Amino acid sequence: GTENVLRACCVLNIPFLLYTSSIAAVGPNTSCEPMLRGNEDTEYGGEVELPYGKTKAMAEKIVREANGKKLSNGGRLSTCIIRANTVYGEKAAFLQELYLLARARNGVLNYLEPETTERNHTYVGNVAWMHVLAARHLQLKPEVLAGQVYYAYDDTPSRKGFLVRHQLLSSADPSVTLGSHIPYWKMWLMIQLHRIIRVILAPFWRPRPFLSVPLLNTIVTPFSFETDKASQHFGYQPLFTWQES
Repeated sequence: GTENVLRACCVLNIPFLLYTSSIAAVGPNTSCEPMLRGNEDTEYGGEVELPYGKTKAMAEKIVREANGKKLSNGGRLSTCIIRANTVYGEKAAFLQELYLLARARNGVLNYLEPETTERNHTYVGNVAWMHVLAARHLQLKPEVLAGQVYYAYDDTPSRKGFLVRHQLLSSADPSVTLGSHIPYWKMWLMIQLHRIIRVILAPFWRPRPFLSVPLLNTIVTPFSFETDKASQHFGYQPLFTWQES
């Protein structure tokens, strides 16, 4: 799909492309060390295991390679990339699912991440605003933005993901309380049990997908960043504060 979009840009002489990627294109990768408070220039190795991250990494590669490509009218294509992280908002499906699970447990919100885990969250309105500003300045200052990668960020606290989710849910429903940590070994056993059940029931019924081991390892691996690159390059400031979000 991304290749077709780039091909269309060259044929139709569309000189600017802003691509929405994901931090999944970078990590966390369970085969290397955690990343804590990195930035766009931080080297981070390891193989991307999850299919979504692999496709995003491949798309980023071809978008970067397309920067400066010649258009049919003789002009040049300018591209840049925004890596969104965990985006939350009023209709965020993952928050709705967590809320329903918590209500089913009498308002208790259990969590999987260990105490050392740190994640970045960004409010959806701020992510959208970052795209608007980047698209505008890519046209005004292509010499600055072309070929660049930006992490999406705002002033949502960089902290343990379950604390952010608890604060978001409890602000809407004060009866939601933070429960206990679910051990890694327990989730690993549940995944293996679910796999066995799926194999046994495959001829008759296909249960809903469950966590995979690579996804479990990704969840428990700390991965966070700290940057102001978007502010420096195109004057980005969040439209919505953490309190408003």
